[in-house]
Amino acid sequence: MTTTLYSQYFNSTISRRLGRRISRNAAKNFSDQKLEDLLRSINAKFETRPAKYCRAPWLGGNIYVIDSSLKKSTIIKMLERKLL
Repeated sequence: MTTTLYSQYFNSTISRRLGRRISRNAAKNFSDQKLEDLLRSINAKFETRPAKYCRAPWLGGNIYVIDSSLKKSTIIKMLERKLL
């Protein structure tokens, strides 16, 4: 199963209404490099592409396409715990 994550899900400067999916405290520790390292640490196969999130198109970012059998919400919760 393919899961898509946008870097805006982890951006501390935007609100949940605009797409942030983790707590602001965890999001303060976010960087694209850290997210890639976390995905490698859980042995996820992924690729990164530049993309814009539809709720905040003025912000540049990346899209992470992950091959995983886990649900998107489970992956986001795992990454949030590791960012805290």
